[in-house]
Amino acid sequence: MEEIIKVEKLTKVFDNSKTAVNRISFNVKKNSIFGILGPNGSGKTTTQRMLTTLLKPTSGTIEIEGINYSTGGYQILKDIGYVPQKDALYQNLTTWENIDFFFSAYRYDGNRKDRIIKILKDIDLVNAKDVFAKNLSGGMAKRLSIACAITHQPKIILFDEVTMGLDPVAREKIWELTKKLKENATIILTTHYMDEAEKLCDELIILRNGKIIASGSPAEIINKFKVKNLHEVMAGIKDESS
Repeated sequence: MEEIIKVEKLTKVFDNSKTAVNRISFNVKKNSIFGILGPNGSGKTTTQRMLTTLLKPTSGTIEIEGINYSTGGYQILKDIGYVPQKDALYQNLTTWENIDFFFSAYRYDGNRKDRIIKILKDIDLVNAKDVFAKNLSGGMAKRLSIACAITHQPKIILFDEVTMGLDPVAREKIWELTKKLKENATIILTTHYMDEAEKLCDELIILRNGKIIASGSPAEIINKFKVKNLHEVMAGIKDESS
């Protein structure tokens, strides 16, 4: 399978002293779901922020579609969608108005109205198109955040703890939507939920103290640690970190 992202010896040092990410390397395959896991302080959020181009690496390289991030950042941005952990919605705008507002940041050659209607159908928010964001449930608000991130049909979508705090039914809806998005995009997600990573991720990396300690498919990592599931893998990592 074709690789869409190549990361080589990626490093981030803050204040010339704290190394948050330490020379990590990995590749992400096109139209796959790739997970970045690790305990708090492991470097996963810093890694993702560098992938979104929001944070500049201290050293190392990120290639997206063969373009070096440091030299082609603006060209890369048009192909990236980002869904933050905390919804960045305009609470006094409706569902439709939020999507339309975020849409205005991108160039789109097709019919804008038709595109918004399709997005609303895809994320199951047609009946909520005139509801203010402040009145949406947690799950609906998260789906709206995803909608705002995919208006320009990005090739890469980054999810940051997108199901945190949601009830089981809302989480399942996000999982199904993620699988559907994978048909036309590559998904990179950070999550604290091991069952989520196990069910969704084709491949993942596990970070500890800024370094990769395991990589591969969930089944490969579980087999390597000789445990039953990713929850037991992460429990062992936390014990070693304490």
